[in-house]
Amino acid sequence: MQISLSRATLRVSAVLTVSLALGLTVGCHRDPNKQKQKYLESGKRFAEQGKLGEARIQFANALKVDRNFAEAHYQLSKIFMKQGSVGPAYGELMRTVDLQPGNIQARIDLGNMLVAGKQADRAADQANAILAIDPNNADAHALLSGVAAAKGDRAQALVQIQKALSIDPNRASFHATLGFLQSSDPTTAAAGEDQLRKAVSLDDKNITAHLVLAALLQRKGDMQGAQDQLKAAIAADPKNAMARASLAELYMRQNDNAKAEATLRQAAEDLSDSESGAGMLATYFIRTNQLVPGAAAYADLVAKHPKSTPLKVAYLRLLILNKDLPKARTVGAELAKTDPNVPEVAVLNGMLLLNDGKTNEALTALQKAAKANPDSLVVKIWLGRAARAKGDMTLAQQSFRDAVKLNPGSLEAQSGLAEISIDAHDFNGLEQVAEAAIAVNPRFAPAYLWRGMAEGNKRAFDKADADFHQAIKLDPKNFSGYLELAQLRLIQQKVPEAKTLLEQALELNPNSARTLRFLASALVFEKQPAQAISRVQAQIAKSPQNSEMYDLLAELQTATGDPKGALASAEKAMQINPNDGAAVIAYTRAEVGSGDPAKAVAKWQQWTKDHPTDVRGFTLLGSLQESQGDRTGAMDSYKKALALQPEQPIAANNLAFLMVETGQNLDVALSLAQVARRGMPNSPSSGDTLAWIYYQKGNYASARDLLEEAIKLAPNDAAIHYHLGMTYAKLSNSSDAITHLKKAAALAPNTQTAKDADKELALLG
Repeated sequence: MQISLSRATLRVSAVLTVSLALGLTVGCHRDPNKQKQKYLESGKRFAEQGKLGEARIQFANALKVDRNFAEAHYQLSKIFMKQGSVGPAYGELMRTVDLQPGNIQARIDLGNMLVAGKQADRAADQANAILAIDPNNADAHALLSGVAAAKGDRAQALVQIQKALSIDPNRASFHATLGFLQSSDPTTAAAGEDQLRKAVSLDDKNITAHLVLAALLQRKGDMQGAQDQLKAAIAADPKNAMARASLAELYMRQNDNAKAEATLRQAAEDLSDSESGAGMLATYFIRTNQLVPGAAAYADLVAKHPKSTPLKVAYLRLLILNKDLPKARTVGAELAKTDPNVPEVAVLNGMLLLNDGKTNEALTALQKAAKANPDSLVVKIWLGRAARAKGDMTLAQQSFRDAVKLNPGSLEAQSGLAEISIDAHDFNGLEQVAEAAIAVNPRFAPAYLWRGMAEGNKRAFDKADADFHQAIKLDPKNFSGYLELAQLRLIQQKVPEAKTLLEQALELNPNSARTLRFLASALVFEKQPAQAISRVQAQIAKSPQNSEMYDLLAELQTATGDPKGALASAEKAMQINPNDGAAVIAYTRAEVGSGDPAKAVAKWQQWTKDHPTDVRGFTLLGSLQESQGDRTGAMDSYKKALALQPEQPIAANNLAFLMVETGQNLDVALSLAQVARRGMPNSPSSGDTLAWIYYQKGNYASARDLLEEAIKLAPNDAAIHYHLGMTYAKLSNSSDAITHLKKAAALAPNTQTAKDADKELALLG
């Protein structure tokens, strides 16, 4: 029997059919595997066309679909390498190998990067992992050759590259490596040149062979031959930044800066989408001290290539160095709108914010950038610097440690950790950082300074002396080595030698206020304060815009009883640098010394108004207000300091003490006193405050223990003697109570402390 369908049934059937078809279409369109593959293929096409920025976006889009898409991570690593972004490339390669352990080429690329980053053992791990998969992998043997060369084992390096050649005798890159190894020895240099020429004949597009052969020809004095090889390298790969940089460097060695600049200008034009290519010209202008012409050149380049982020980043870098901050802020703001997730943009804008004293904003921006770019070395380093400027040493240390994890060979990250250790007087930590940095680069002079400082702190003076001399040997033009050695001589009380070293340091760096401070201290030690003042004035004549030198002059004038001179010097320092807090401190001392502390209070009130995030400013204002009897104003200032930095120990200590004195909540005061004690564990003041709160809460035994410890550190502090006497009285130790109460009265006659002590003595009878 034939079944006839009604028109309504047919309509429903048709609708269902169309709906199912649409559903299938939409389903295919939304298939994440197809989506990510589509982005991947698009990115590869852009990469083949040399459109690196577009390729980078497409690979990033693929990863938004699937964060664990190993091939997209690998392709993105290659883009980063072409753009000269080594840190991000390293992160992407690590992710690739984690997700796809069998990706041999990724392991090769990662291994070569680790060799370049002076992490030979980790590179060897990659080579051995490849050989476990493929025992006859020629690239793995070539990588082991690089590992051996990095360790200084030339014989093993030759064995491994010859093994690679035995497996693949027509690989140009292997001949180039063998040529490089042979060319380093004069007895085999001719054979090395033959190998390099063999590499070029096998593959004229082998950039490494051209570059190494050019270097060999330079050493032979064949400059024209070297130029020809570098030009051939550029022709073989017009996007290769290294070839352009090498040609420019060759011109500079021949004192032909005009051709060097022209080469780098052309590189900036041709490689405007490459960070290294776009930035080389900026580096040249910085190196040749041409910041103003450099900024002008980049203004023109940006006008020609308005969509080039790398050119804008290089331009912003020059503007910051040239201190053209208004224009830098404009360029930085534009980049922040168009490229907020580019690490270099976040870093440069962070630098601007730090320069403007906007530490909180800089920290927030860099934290956001670190979240968006978790594998960015430069962001981690600047986040650490911003956190240190904010006073958040925990975050600063963690950021620098994260940077070291990303790249153990980063000396900038190691320098950040060293600064944290110096700030915290953690000389064991400083020594560890120094050892790690020396292991990375034995010719890195600052590491010997750090180790010398740690050794000097341990009174291992002979070792410190040797390290400071090594730092000077490695970098004789750096004043820091002379300065540290001079400090060692001061500790050893070899003052004449110290002064000679300090004068050498000032000759190398006439603008170093720290060096001048030590020299002035040496003269004061020799009981020559007038000569110290004269020497500071002479240095100011050489560096008239250095506010810190005026700060030092003001301190010396205050110490020698010249408050008017000190005021004039402090005011000059503030005129040069309105953000010089030390100048305001010097001004404060001068005003207090001249008997007008009210002016000092007014100055700090204005300072905190102009610098609303300066924790130290509010703390100092509170101290001044407290000394003037304005307890309410002082407590308000301390609270503002703690709102900005809850762990600020001085503000916490002083506020806790005032809360006790004014009868406020003891539990809150106790919490603040504990914060202060954590921040100042060896301070008699923090011990006294915490003990006095224990006393008020009836915990006399704990109060006694803290006060007995504090009195050893501050035997002439009347308040501590008074508190200890009161505590002994509560513990029924009348003899010791009377001793300390009498001492308190004798140390501070005609004060409230003396009156209170006398009153208690009368009760003890």
